[in-house]
Amino acid sequence: MLEVNCFLIDDDLDDREFFEIGLKKVPIPIKYTSAQNGLEALDFLSSLNDKPQFIFLDLNMPILSGKECLPQIRQLAGYEKVPVIIYSTSSYKADIEDCQRLGATHFFTKAHSIKTLTDTLTQLLSGEKLPFVLNSTNQ
Repeated sequence: MLEVNCFLIDDDLDDREFFEIGLKKVPIPIKYTSAQNGLEALDFLSSLNDKPQFIFLDLNMPILSGKECLPQIRQLAGYEKVPVIIYSTSSYKADIEDCQRLGATHFFTKAHSIKTLTDTLTQLLSGEKLPFVLNSTNQ
């Protein structure tokens, strides 16, 4: 089985560590990298030869928010169709609609349990067809 390349953009260290724990429990080989803000992420993504297959993007970050970062990711050469999953504590309808309009692939409310996170990541990374909104509280 080929390794799946994932990239997380999140300013919160605890959230990045929680996400990494969840990824390690996914029964798929994964290469994982992260950035702590949107500007760092855009610099990193534009310099890569081996582009991530999935990008997870937090909405509420200083320097460059997820809503500001998303369209800029979509403008990078080779990233037009890479799945960008919003991974946020927000579940506001306006945020969900904005992200869909800006080109997000899915909107995933941050899970409160490793099992929920791992289950959703497994579904996403294995290519299952899923609805736009992946609300961890409904799983």
